[in-house]
Amino acid sequence: MRILLANYRYFISGGPERYLFNVSDALTARGHTVIPFSIKYTRNQSTPYSRYFVEPLGARDEIYFRDQRPTLQTTWRTFTRLFYASDVERAITRLVAETRPDVAYILHYLRKLSPSLLVGLKHAGLPIVVRLSDYAMLCPQAHCLRDNAPCELCVRGDLLPSVRYRCVQHSFAASSLNALATWFHRFRRYFDLVDVFVTTTEFMFQMMHQAGFPKQRLRFIPTFVNGNAFRPAPNFAKANYIAFAGRLEEIKGAHILIQAIAHLRRSRPDLPITLKIAGTGDAQYRARLEQQIVENDLNDAIQLVGELSANDLSDFLGKAIVSVVPAIWYENMPNAILESYACGTPVLASRIGSLIESVTDGKTGFLFEAGGAMKLAERIAFCLDHPELLVTMSSNVRHIAETVYSSDVHLIELEQLFGGCINHAQVLI
Repeated sequence: MRILLANYRYFISGGPERYLFNVSDALTARGHTVIPFSIKYTRNQSTPYSRYFVEPLGARDEIYFRDQRPTLQTTWRTFTRLFYASDVERAITRLVAETRPDVAYILHYLRKLSPSLLVGLKHAGLPIVVRLSDYAMLCPQAHCLRDNAPCELCVRGDLLPSVRYRCVQHSFAASSLNALATWFHRFRRYFDLVDVFVTTTEFMFQMMHQAGFPKQRLRFIPTFVNGNAFRPAPNFAKANYIAFAGRLEEIKGAHILIQAIAHLRRSRPDLPITLKIAGTGDAQYRARLEQQIVENDLNDAIQLVGELSANDLSDFLGKAIVSVVPAIWYENMPNAILESYACGTPVLASRIGSLIESVTDGKTGFLFEAGGAMKLAERIAFCLDHPELLVTMSSNVRHIAETVYSSDVHLIELEQLFGGCINHAQVLI
């Protein structure tokens, strides 16, 4: 198959981009041709298809909204990409005409590519599969989060709460524009152009169904982890530390983990605890974490190790006693869990959203109440007090990574889905 793979970044920025390159490599290895489509950023990985990419909202080195200089061109592109971008439609039309893909597989496209991408693809007669990485289809803020607590007020279609509570960038104007854009997209029925939405968790599947999407347009396909790149240390050998791997932003909850370590330092001074935090992200949030470490006199117990390569991350996770995912939002099968499992490391995770189906108490790790630093501290202490249980769970999680979350299982389901969409489109033609 010739598969067009679209995402609004063509460099590794987070989980969706990790998946982008992993699935691209895996599909290519199975004999498929992958044709990328994205935005022209200076950080992009090299590809001969970059000549088809579209310009970013601002300059090519301005990745995030906060980086953009307020020029007239930037303002216009931001507005059109939010509603409908003719330049994107023209670019994707040219790409399809010259490369002749069989199916389109879309990751992130809202706000920086716009639904004009879908229109261009459908005019060219391509079946469209969209993989959901967050809740942007249901929530203008994209994380179903308000005031650091889960919120589902907009899930069933009424977007006025997002405006009332200024959910997008804490701005009435930004929230209003996002709501207007979504109303416009619904009025024009752009989302009806998508043949199938892929969810990576049952939780997301049910959220989409509750929002009114029929089950026949939804497909639950668990994501996969590269079990060769992420492997346990020899003989599952462990070093004496707890691991956090993820973006440094509030919704990921690293500050809650630091609170738990501070509590344990006071209540269980007999436990030798070291926490290592890997990842980059919001500079202000990192500064907050650093201040929190100093204020709790934890400089000797907590290390911020920064961004790690895949090899170093595998070693980092593989040698950890446990990995912690203290998210305060619903998450959507984070790489931190899958890669920890592949490295033979049990996971402590918040009892929230898809994490509830991703971690099984006593088998692959433990759950604790979201935001509950005291409960998390209790779980950490229990694990450190029961090393024999950790040995069993380490074996369990590696087995799950090799079976439930293997690349073969994922790719076979994906190929079957693509094939079914292509055959259906051919019948209609």
